[in-house]
Amino acid sequence: MMIQRKSLTLALAMHSQCRAFSPVLVTTTSTRRATTASSSCPTTLASSCRDDPAFNTSNSYEWLKQSRPIRIHAKSLTLDNTHTKTRKDSLSSHSKIVHFQRHGQGIHNEIYAQWTQSTGKPLNLSETDPAKNPLLLANVIDAPLTPKGISQCHDQYRRHAANLRYVERIIVSPLVRALQTARLTFRNHLPAEYVDCAEDYMNGEEATATTSSSSTIWTAHEGCREELGLLLCNKRRPLSSTKLDFPHVDFTHLPHHGDEDVTWMEYASNFAKDAAQRESTEDMSHRVYDFLVSFLRELPEREVAVVGHSAWLHAMCNAVLYQGTDANGKGDNIDSGMFDQAEIRTLELTFIEK
Repeated sequence: MMIQRKSLTLALAMHSQCRAFSPVLVTTTSTRRATTASSSCPTTLASSCRDDPAFNTSNSYEWLKQSRPIRIHAKSLTLDNTHTKTRKDSLSSHSKIVHFQRHGQGIHNEIYAQWTQSTGKPLNLSETDPAKNPLLLANVIDAPLTPKGISQCHDQYRRHAANLRYVERIIVSPLVRALQTARLTFRNHLPAEYVDCAEDYMNGEEATATTSSSSTIWTAHEGCREELGLLLCNKRRPLSSTKLDFPHVDFTHLPHHGDEDVTWMEYASNFAKDAAQRESTEDMSHRVYDFLVSFLRELPEREVAVVGHSAWLHAMCNAVLYQGTDANGKGDNIDSGMFDQAEIRTLELTFIEK
């Protein structure tokens, strides 16, 4: 497949660059000033700090959740097909079963890991100087999966997704790494004519499933894309190229259909070039809430998958969802820590109007 070849070529180039971390290797048309100092990584947040020490669960967003007209309660479910089918059959009209997945390792994740290993401290992702933040370089735009990321998706398919036979719709971020992850992890749900597309990523591994569910709907949606602003790994490549590589996905729900990433550009236009900022958890949570309430809740399907990104999922778990499945918050607490690469967590969401 075209994306796999590009991914491997880009990964090799970026690996070489990141081993050296030499400012001489980092070229750009403009130089920006740093606005935020590098952060140390607390040991209590070791999992989150593999990608970004800014992710933590110490902040309370209860005030933010309480300000919204609809409460979204979440209960964890086991990744068991029989369990989810039984549960789905008994769901109220206000509830859905959602399999949330973070994408597998992207090239930007590997760059981050190499930087941290080489320097002994996490890369400051809020840094606005490309010489100090390689995720501002143009060749990481819409970062695809690494070979490790592809393997992580195979593993999630074999261990979990292959048994999820009743997923009715797969909703995915329009960024390439999420689309790749969804196609690999949920390949049992590809239309029959596109099964070979997923097998092209197998890297010599034998495909373990050929039964496809052609009735499953595949939808790309801007509402579940990654953090906006600053980091070019989160900027979408030309949409025409993405559509060619993922012909099984319906892109008509995107608000803009041209090649330009208008969503990104509109957010970036709020800041001067020398004062670019990452989207905050609070701002991201508004996007998450709108996606869940205005789009996902209104779908006729009762069991769906959403394939997205770490910061988006972190905002959802900490600044949008309530624990438990009723107005009193009864039910098992959900894991609010950052998703591991390619990890799937199944939640029962219940929408309660105040």
